[in-house]
Amino acid sequence: MKSPSKPQRGFGPSKLKGKQKMMHQLQKLPEYGKNVFLLAVLWPVAAVLRKTNPSYRHLWLVAERGIDARDNGYWFFRYLREKQPQINACYVIDKTSPDYEKVAQLGDTVALGSLRHYLKYLAADQLISTHVQPASPNLMLYYHLRQIGIHPRGKQVLLQHGIIMAEMKWMRYPHLKLDFFASGGKMEYDYLSSEFGFPEGVVQYTGLCRYDNLTRGNTPSNEILVMPTWRGSNYPQGDQFYETPYYKHFQSLLENPLLLRLLEEKNLKLIFYPHIELQKELDKFKSTSGRVILASWRDYDVQALLMRCNLLITDYSSVHFDVGYMEKPVIYYQFDMADFRKFSYQEGYFSYDNHGFGPVVKTEEALMEALLTSAQNGFRMEKEYHDRLDAFFPMRDEKNCERTFQAVCKLMEK
Repeated sequence: MKSPSKPQRGFGPSKLKGKQKMMHQLQKLPEYGKNVFLLAVLWPVAAVLRKTNPSYRHLWLVAERGIDARDNGYWFFRYLREKQPQINACYVIDKTSPDYEKVAQLGDTVALGSLRHYLKYLAADQLISTHVQPASPNLMLYYHLRQIGIHPRGKQVLLQHGIIMAEMKWMRYPHLKLDFFASGGKMEYDYLSSEFGFPEGVVQYTGLCRYDNLTRGNTPSNEILVMPTWRGSNYPQGDQFYETPYYKHFQSLLENPLLLRLLEEKNLKLIFYPHIELQKELDKFKSTSGRVILASWRDYDVQALLMRCNLLITDYSSVHFDVGYMEKPVIYYQFDMADFRKFSYQEGYFSYDNHGFGPVVKTEEALMEALLTSAQNGFRMEKEYHDRLDAFFPMRDEKNCERTFQAVCKLMEK
């Protein structure tokens, strides 16, 4: 008789996970088939348009997720329209996006997943985005198609969504194939260029495009920003989310009496803005204080929040680089490191303890102590952390878009 502690054959966790993955892949087959068919049919049409229609000729197609315009893609597109109007640039965005109008005012747009999007995707000389595969109708689907050799003619330019800190095997070459990979910091550049295996010259330290605006628009306005990251797609959701350390710790923080008293005494607001992948759980959080704002991504622009805040509280999010770039204090609230590593990214070159721009705390009491200390010091970054900032960002200016533009132009020479 088999031991009761040993799972029956075919029902072990690893086998179940393998079967679930296989079922997920099978469910995606029709979508893969549809896109391969569309590419095959539309490829010659796009070739004709490229020769006969000026809007398809020498095209730079720019995007983020296809539903937003708040990141490096938007700021690069804006730079092109304002500083390089000779470039035939078009931005991919859903017309229902809250960001649609501000992009449309700058220049040409194309609706995500539309027939015109497919045609422009196949015709473009440069495919530029914050995510893989750049400017495609479906990011992860086209990532997998690229791995089997199915890809458009255009050069693929990754502007990045945020600075990479962790180990991301799926972003290493040859899993990910790119023509240009923008790096935002010197330490990150050293890591990517030495460890990710891309051909020489693909990874370049240009800085992130959105950083230009950070230096111009840094206007603190009595706000503490709490911006935790997500925990991966397998993290408990729905009613199970209530039982997670993530929910329990951040809900407790929102009700902390010392925090609420600090907000009143210093005339501060606290903005709680979870990662966009966890925004669907935002309605589970509650606060009775008018000084605590539960911020939806549709109503609040991330970059505006970063520029307005006096201090950032995060757990593991790379937005701490943006706040540090503006010389503002950061507190890392890391109450669930083991849980985070279980569901999300594995540790890379960056150590929060040794390289971070502020203290690392593991309890709510320690967090409040660090927050009160920073408030008493006028929310100024301490020298120890400023020195770390200078080491990570030896280049801090308003020329990140310009450097990126010059790098993309050089791709046309190859």
